[in-house]
Amino acid sequence: MIYLKSAAVGIVAALAASVTWIAAMLVLPIAAPLLISRIFGSYGAGGAGATVGSGSIMLAGLVGFIAGFVWQFRRVNKSRTRH
Repeated sequence: MIYLKSAAVGIVAALAASVTWIAAMLVLPIAAPLLISRIFGSYGAGGAGATVGSGSIMLAGLVGFIAGFVWQFRRVNKSRTRH
């Protein structure tokens, strides 16, 4: 049961990490030039485009899954050893 709960938390963490990665990679290349142009008082931000590859999304999901799984497994394991 510990592994099932840890896997469920890992899946949720993987989804959250992937969505966060996609949002960051699509928003930052477009928002950063706009913000810089407003700070320095210029009139245009120029053209910007963004793409996100499936490899980087998969890596973000894998890292999120591992982090969520390990965090939940250690949390449950510590509480079982105390009692």
